[in-house]
Amino acid sequence: MNVMNNISLLEQQQKNPAVFKKGKQKGFKSLEYELIANLVLQQYQQKEAVHFNLLLSIPLHERIPGLMADYGSKRMHRLLVMIIREFCMSVPLPKSKKLNETRISVCACDLILSSYEDQLSLEDIILFFERAKSGKYGAIKKMVTHQLIKEMLEQYRQERHKAYMQMKEAKEGELKILGPAVRTSSEPTAINHLFGDAGFNFNSLKNVS
Repeated sequence: MNVMNNISLLEQQQKNPAVFKKGKQKGFKSLEYELIANLVLQQYQQKEAVHFNLLLSIPLHERIPGLMADYGSKRMHRLLVMIIREFCMSVPLPKSKKLNETRISVCACDLILSSYEDQLSLEDIILFFERAKSGKYGAIKKMVTHQLIKEMLEQYRQERHKAYMQMKEAKEGELKILGPAVRTSSEPTAINHLFGDAGFNFNSLKNVS
């Protein structure tokens, strides 16, 4: 996915408040967010299974910490606020049972901290919230709180970590099958011989101060 195109689409919500306000009143996702969320689901989830191998292959500079280094923390915070706001709007509960703007802002800060701990991407965050909406981490019956989001995110992070460890163990298993690397020489070679093979006089190098 094109990271900058996704960021631009999300930021259009601020430039087009009429569309966002309409979505907010009716409880639907904005068109920009809905487009991105659908793309994330199509690419990184099949039925109910998450393609963690694809998520973990996203380059570090395209994950949240890398994007913050390039585009600033304030911009990333605004994007996360919009994503959390979209999640809250989609939950069929009264407004009084959801996060207010201050708590949404604090929750966005917490997501940034989590992204540094696990090198999360925007795709991770969007996929997590889409799965949370569908009840993958438990039903949301009473109210949406910062603590509830943290607990659900921890479930996602544990799933992701488990997938990472399985991928790491599989890679290590492949390396074991290949065996130890073959030496260029069957016997240890003295360093002065190595310099000699390269065309240098090792004795003259020892005299250099």
